[in-house]
Amino acid sequence: MGRRKNTKRGKMNGKQRKYKIELTEHQLRILSFVCDQYSRLICGQGWEYQQLFEAAWERRAKESTGNSMDKEFEGGWYAMRDKAEQIVNQIKALFWGMAPNAHYGIYYDKTADLLFEMHQVIRHQLWLDTPENKRTMWTVDASEAMTLTDEPLIKVEQIKEKEQQ
Repeated sequence: MGRRKNTKRGKMNGKQRKYKIELTEHQLRILSFVCDQYSRLICGQGWEYQQLFEAAWERRAKESTGNSMDKEFEGGWYAMRDKAEQIVNQIKALFWGMAPNAHYGIYYDKTADLLFEMHQVIRHQLWLDTPENKRTMWTVDASEAMTLTDEPLIKVEQIKEKEQQ
């Protein structure tokens, strides 16, 4: 994505430009995941880095041995996990100045806050689109998004079958 400095708000004739994007449910879920994960990465939340490192290693192990958690491949899964954790802790200390068990959160970075707002709106809409008999109220997905920035919350609505034609 390059440097985040190129995320200035586009304006035309003094009004903020707006866009509509049509996505499948799968694409919307991926967008929600990316908004959540990238906002956390900006804040130095190490678990997201570690998950990324582990998934990459597991893919290589599976391609090489047929087992994503192979005990022999490059020292084995547990050795890789320990190394990933060490690397994440080094990254957090070097770039964020944080201890291994620390992390930043909301209000640390405006772009991260905006991404987290977007994630909240999307996950709530996906929850609303779940049949009522399969929904639970005991999830953060059931809550409407909280506003963290001066941007308006994004709007996500399911396209009904009639509208899809």
